[in-house]
Amino acid sequence: MTTEEAAFQKQRPDFAKFPAVGFTRHQHDYQLERDFMDGQFHAILRVKFDGQVSGNVIDNNTGEEYLPLRAVHCGPFAAQVEAAYLDLLHQVATQCFVRAPFYGDQANRLAAWIARTFHDQPEFLFKRLPDYAAFREPRSQKWYGLVINIPRARLTDKQSTSKSDKVEVIELRCPASQRATWLDQDGVYPAYHLSEKNWLCVTLDDTIADAKLEQLVQSSRALLTKPRAWLVPANPKYYDIMHAFVDHDTITWKQSTSIRVGDTAYMYVAAPVKAIIYRCRVVETDIPYDYQSAALKIKQVMRLRLEKEYNHDRFTLAYIKQHGVSSVQGPRHVPADLLR
Repeated sequence: MTTEEAAFQKQRPDFAKFPAVGFTRHQHDYQLERDFMDGQFHAILRVKFDGQVSGNVIDNNTGEEYLPLRAVHCGPFAAQVEAAYLDLLHQVATQCFVRAPFYGDQANRLAAWIARTFHDQPEFLFKRLPDYAAFREPRSQKWYGLVINIPRARLTDKQSTSKSDKVEVIELRCPASQRATWLDQDGVYPAYHLSEKNWLCVTLDDTIADAKLEQLVQSSRALLTKPRAWLVPANPKYYDIMHAFVDHDTITWKQSTSIRVGDTAYMYVAAPVKAIIYRCRVVETDIPYDYQSAALKIKQVMRLRLEKEYNHDRFTLAYIKQHGVSSVQGPRHVPADLLR
């Protein structure tokens, strides 16, 4: 990797800003010429239309290229020249380049699509692995995507020690029933870091089309957001739930769990009723609410729409105890047996 390539990693040119910085347009690229180190050296920077950056450093005393700058082990003075040249490159990057989250174009296109579609941003969580970024589903805080930069050889041989020809990949959740079908596609491999049973690894080098990649991301995220069923207690001592839906089919209710829009809420009415009476759909969540008393404190509420009312003697406490519910002290998931 050249000095210029290293300095402009994850940087994308904003060509509209180039003229103000001093770039001139040529047939195949833009060029910028500047002296540095008190005029001892002259830098010529070239940026091709595809964003590739290269450069030369000329020693003004000799008029020739300063080759010690490119040496693997350079002396103290060459190190000073390199530091000054890097400072110049970083100034240019700040003035007319835009920092991108990832190295490759497809990885950056995917990040932009995720931001537009779900408003999720990549999170660079690992100090020792600064190129690794996770995409998280906001409410559960669980990962649905992990972008990593690994040697390509390790996709087929995890024991490989090769460090050349790196490629960005994203690991995505995948239903077990679909895994074999996706693994038949070019650019899709068993998971590299995460569980091979539940995850896939997809190269971000345009081997797989953007549309298919987006489909995989949507599927991965959907596994964390699919609607769930909740058992929500209602105490008639504090709220007349039995008459709440007489005049309206929608009510607000205390929200104290990770309930999402689209989830089902089965309302269990406490003594003296002791039965599930209503099935509701969650239509809105995270509504700010300020209420506090000796018995109850509410900071946010959700909106519930009535879908079905049950006879009081159908899903009694005795019945639901036989199907996996020992008590209903607070909101909880509905056991699969009871849900059926």
